[in-house]
Amino acid sequence: MRPKVAAIPIVLLLALSACGQESGRDERDVRERGVSDTLGAAAAGATDDFGQPFPADASFAARVVSLNPAFTEIAFAIGAGDRLVGRTAWDDRPAAALAVTDVGAGIRPNVEAVLATKPTLVLLYATAENRAAADALARAGVRTLALRTVTIADFRRASQVLGVALGAVPQATALVDSIDATLEAVREAVRDVTRPRVVWPSWDSPVMVVGNASYEAELLALAGAENVFADREESVATVTVEEIARRDPALLLAGPDRAARLRESATWRAVPAVRDGRLVVLDTAVIGRPGVTIGMAAVSIARALHPDRADRLP
Repeated sequence: MRPKVAAIPIVLLLALSACGQESGRDERDVRERGVSDTLGAAAAGATDDFGQPFPADASFAARVVSLNPAFTEIAFAIGAGDRLVGRTAWDDRPAAALAVTDVGAGIRPNVEAVLATKPTLVLLYATAENRAAADALARAGVRTLALRTVTIADFRRASQVLGVALGAVPQATALVDSIDATLEAVREAVRDVTRPRVVWPSWDSPVMVVGNASYEAELLALAGAENVFADREESVATVTVEEIARRDPALLLAGPDRAARLRESATWRAVPAVRDGRLVVLDTAVIGRPGVTIGMAAVSIARALHPDRADRLP
């Protein structure tokens, strides 16, 4: 079950969502109110997605361990990468992140390895599997900040929250504005296209596909596609190959490795799109997480689905 989102996330979500609907001076005003509300909520003692007090400024950011690849990307993108003293084994972007100490897993992390870096702040992904680590770090006197990032709105929120916690609010706002501008440009470029019906498998065993409550689903809509499993409210839905075949998508989307496996699978040949070679190979380097490449991800998918609109895309 998704953790309850506290005051700061709600304020940020409303403010940042409004940015896409305003223009000119109004748009700037909305962004400024979003930053102001973020700082105000922090000062008022709002909480993160685990219900812990939100750092109201960067006083805890001298030595930061990031236990989520998207947070690590954001930290570097807003100019706070030099604050990081620890990251997970999956944090491979940007290249500078590889110089930061690898503390292992980001889910159910090794708390002793994290504490060995002498952190003053630990960034956690807000999942139930990380609550024990958050509690252990708190007992050790280390401040934590737990956020969940499933949707594009979650990414916006996390960027602004980290901007406050790491002392880089203007840079975080600029990051969100830049990505929002790219997403809007993609939306406009494919607004009037015929939307192909697609399926996006995300796991092999059991078979899982992109549902409706995720950044991947939002990217599909932005890039001019119709997700045949949009009726599934989960972010990732467990299905069968037979069900995919019954829904008969026009295209199947997958990264290079999964696409190769599906082409060779006798089971997946039950899906006409696979049998007929109607696979769209995605660039997993930019699409793999709801991070700073999310604008590039929308561009990449739109180019793959609508090559005739390439000249209109960013």
